[in-house]
Formats: sequence, C-alpha cells, structure tokens
Amino acid sequence: MLRHLETALPHCRLVAIDAYPLRRPVKQVSAYRMEPNRAAGAILTIDDIPEMMQQRAWDMVVDNRRPTMADVPDVFHLESVDSVIHVGSHYDRANPREFLEGTQHWAQASRLAGCVQQFVYVSDVRVYGAGADNPVPLTERSQTEPAPAHQFILDAESDLQNNYMQSTTDAGMRVAVLRSAMSVGPTGSSPAADELLWNALAAGRKGNVPLQLLHQHDLTRAVQIALTRRLDDVYNVAGSGVLGARTMRDLCKSAMAKHPRYRARRRSPSRSRHLARRPLIVSDTKLKQAVGFKAKYSSEQAARAYCHSYLLEPSTRHDEQSTPE
Repeated sequence: MLRHLETALPHCRLVAIDAYPLRRPVKQVSAYRMEPNRAAGAILTIDDIPEMMQQRAWDMVVDNRRPTMADVPDVFHLESVDSVIHVGSHYDRANPREFLEGTQHWAQASRLAGCVQQFVYVSDVRVYGAGADNPVPLTERSQTEPAPAHQFILDAESDLQNNYMQSTTDAGMRVAVLRSAMSVGPTGSSPAADELLWNALAAGRKGNVPLQLLHQHDLTRAVQIALTRRLDDVYNVAGSGVLGARTMRDLCKSAMAKHPRYRARRRSPSRSRHLARRPLIVSDTKLKQAVGFKAKYSSEQAARAYCHSYLLEPSTRHDEQSTPE
C-alpha cells in the first residue's frame, strides 16, 4: 500500500507508525516504530530511579524513546498529516479488546491533532456474518450480524460511525469505512481471507462454494480514492465476479496440501460447514456510483496472483511458525 501511494501521490509525504519496522524501504515515508503496550506496573517514574542515575536516564528517554499512543497527535501535527489510514481488521496481531481500543485511540488522536481532515478505516465483510437469510449480494444497508468472534470488528465500525463521521460531528474530520471482500495478492492475504477462504476450501473436497476475492492492488486503489475524494460513509469493496472453490483448489493444489491453515481446517471440518453453505458475496455498487471505482482484477485473477506469486514461491510462502508475536 505504501509503495502504491508513493507512486500515485508523488506530491505527498507518507508517515507510517507501527510496532514493527517497515519490511521494505519506501523513499517518501517517515517511519515511526511505536512502543508496544507495557504490562501494568512496568512504567517507571523518576522517583523509581536512583538519583545518581536520573540524568543518564533522562538523556536516554530524550534520545531513544519510541512514540506511544499519547504522542501520536503530536507526531501527526509535527508531520502535518492531513489524512490517516487505519488498516483496522487487516491488522492481525491484536486481541479483540486491544483492537477496539486501538481503533478508538487512532480516531481520537486524529481529531486531537487538529490537522487531520480524512480518516479511512479498512474493515471487512465479516461484519455481515454468514447468516442463513443473507441476501446475495449484500449491500451496505444489509443487516450486520457478525459471529461472536467477529463482533469487535463491527464494534469498531460503530464507534467511528457514531462519534466521528461528518453527519454526527462538527469536528471537520471525514470518516470512510471500507468493508473489503477477502483480499489476497502477490504478498499474501488478509486475516479475513486467512479465516474464511481456508475454511471454505477445507470444508469439502467436492464442494464448489462461490468465493469473492479482492486483489490487494484494488484495495489500495480504493483507499487512495477514499483519501483524494474525501469520502464520508460506509462502502463495500470487492473484485469483479466470483470464483468457485473447486477452481481455487485446482490453482493452488500443489501448495494447499502443505499449507498449515489448510491442514488445520481439514482436521476440524465442523468449523467450516456454515461458511461452505453461506458464502459472503457483497455489492460494490455504492462505491461505483459515488466515485466511479471499478476493480481492475477479477476474483479469479486475484486468486491466481495469490496462488502463483505467494503460495507457490518458496521464498515468500507463509510460515506461521515464523510470524512475529
């Protein structure tokens, strides 16, 4: 996403804040590593440090301290940030409570900074839930009934809609919520795809449930358009067409049998049955009508990019055991 935005918005300076360093250097990015949350009692006060060491401790704090959430408004102000992208449900290293609190903190920090005019929150279709009476396709007006494990994603959305969207506040910050289909591509997949896609593929070898995918490039394009057009509402984002699970299995057959997520789902098929019977297919008509957005990649093309560039390349194949905790 950073690389695409660097090319698409050459006049902009990008700021990235994360607990981990950037995987690859991006020329136009000021990268900040955020201090992760510490356990209770782990933060020292000046009285906890022996007097003879206080001056040295202060020097270390000034020179080396990473920013915390309390510093984010100042970082935004210092860098003259006018738009914020929060990857939301695509961030898979947080528990539900931390996820919800983190989304609230980012929105609050954006408002407190005083310079942020646009906040883009990347959500996903898990907010709709795999209900038996789900219409096909689901629109932004469809009922949201996520599974209990996904309720925190909807709660984060609701907090933004109730407290920060232009229609409910005069703070001047617009909020766009992008509910993306399962996003996949050459560099991997989103948490939604990791869960829903692999469950559906492992649910039954003879099943051919329709799958709706979104190429990573198209998700990034949607984020860019939400920024430049100052969107202030909820929008679905999806690739064109659907892909049968049987076709997906054929594309990735040589890699799927070895993939840890596929093996885990095959060992516990009961977790996958409702997903195989009730696919999540959404309509992106609202985004098309609002800004003329049209995905460049179909669901099958996104699947091919994922299978051939990510799953089948040993150097880039996902290894859950090496994922940083």
